[in-house]
Formats: sequence, C-alpha cells, structure tokens
Amino acid sequence: MMTKKNIIVTGYPKSGTTWASRLIAELAACPLQGDWGFEHIEALYEEGKYRDSPYDCYKTHYTYDTIFSKSPKEVYKIIHIIRDPRDVVISGSHYFTFTNLLQKGMKKIGLSLDSASFFSVSQKKKKEKMIQAVLHGDSKVNHWLSLSWKEHTEAFKDKEVLTITYEDLLTNPQEECAKIAAYLQLDIDISYIDQCIQKQSFEKKKKEMPHTKDVHFKKLLRQGKQGYWKEEFTSKEKSIFKEYLQTNTFYS
Repeated sequence: MMTKKNIIVTGYPKSGTTWASRLIAELAACPLQGDWGFEHIEALYEEGKYRDSPYDCYKTHYTYDTIFSKSPKEVYKIIHIIRDPRDVVISGSHYFTFTNLLQKGMKKIGLSLDSASFFSVSQKKKKEKMIQAVLHGDSKVNHWLSLSWKEHTEAFKDKEVLTITYEDLLTNPQEECAKIAAYLQLDIDISYIDQCIQKQSFEKKKKEMPHTKDVHFKKLLRQGKQGYWKEEFTSKEKSIFKEYLQTNTFYS
C-alpha cells in the first residue's frame, strides 16, 4: 500500500484554515481528509474523497510541535496560514457560542430554560470576549482558543513550514497558489491554478450553501472578507491591537 504524503494546513481559529485547506487539496488534486489527529471523525468540510493521489490533505489548529504528536502518520509538508487578529475577533464573535452568567449559573445547578432570550449575549459582549481570547487565550470560549493569537503564530517561528497570509491569498490568489505549488513540488501550470481558485472561490461556495442544512457549515462561510474590524472596533480597541502587532514576527 502506498504511503501518502500528508499535507497539514494549520492556523489560528477563524483564520481561513478551512478555505485554505480545500484550495490546497484542489491544487494537489488530493482528498481533504478532515481534521489532523481526528481522522476517525467525519468532518463536514471533507472533499474529494474520490481523488486518487499520492497526497492527503488535513486541516488543524495545532501548533507546530503538537502536530507531530497528535497522529502516528508522517508529515510531508506544513502550510501555516495567518490572518489579521482583528478580523479573527470579528469572525469569531459571529461564529463561536457564547454564554452569559445566568446560563452558566443555571448549568452549574442543573437547571435549564427554554427561552433563548434569557441566554442572549450582545454582539458587543461577544466581541469583547473574543478580544480577550485573541490577546490572552481563553479556553472557555473554545478549547482551540486556549492560546493567544500571538502564542499560536510565534510557535511557527524558524520552523520548516510555508507561512502565508489570509489577506495575500484573498487579494493575490494566483501568486500565492503558485508559491504553495512550488513548496509542495507540484507540477502544475497557471491555467490549472486558475481553475482551482475558481472552484474554491467564496462566491461559488456561497452559491452551493443553500443546498446544505448544516448551520455550522453556513457559519463557516459568513463573509470571507478582510478589514471589517475597522468599522466595528472602538478607538481604544484599535490602539490596543496596534501596539499588540508591533512585536509580532509575521504580521504588523
């Protein structure tokens, strides 16, 4: 049996990891098998199971060292995608499930309430919680957010990975895909790259979305833009992140 060359696509949550992994699997003409280390669990974004290829592609949010300890399979290449943490905040505030103090208290004593209005968390509060998670880490929001954005990205510093940004992939997809293809040693031309970009475009996936009843998948494809933090951040929040980004290796 042929040993597959496993391509691992990793990034901080809400950094475009799912989109990148589907695009990279398309470029390599290989299956996107799901989550690295959770191969036994079917992922809703799996794609191309029929593709006969020497490669397999996996998505994850693990940091560099953790990737090697979470699966017995060999790692061929790692592609690390990063996104402006301010847009991560906004995207995460619309994606993750947030609970208020009333809901937490009732859960502790084993009570439940049918009315969702009692449990509603304002968008402002969701944004504030995501800001704290991105800046300092908060597993209470989601276990993948136990590390801060900076801790997660810095874990790939000086490692044998290809680091790309969500913004570059969005604005210069052909150039970035050519870079990915060269890193993976794929013998493909520009016309094929353009076909892959079109197949995995946000617009095409949004058109397919009405045909799925999976709410989780629909939340994954909310907007796919960049820079919308500029309209939703306060002056103070903008100032905090401006200082925060000044000391980051990959992003400023």
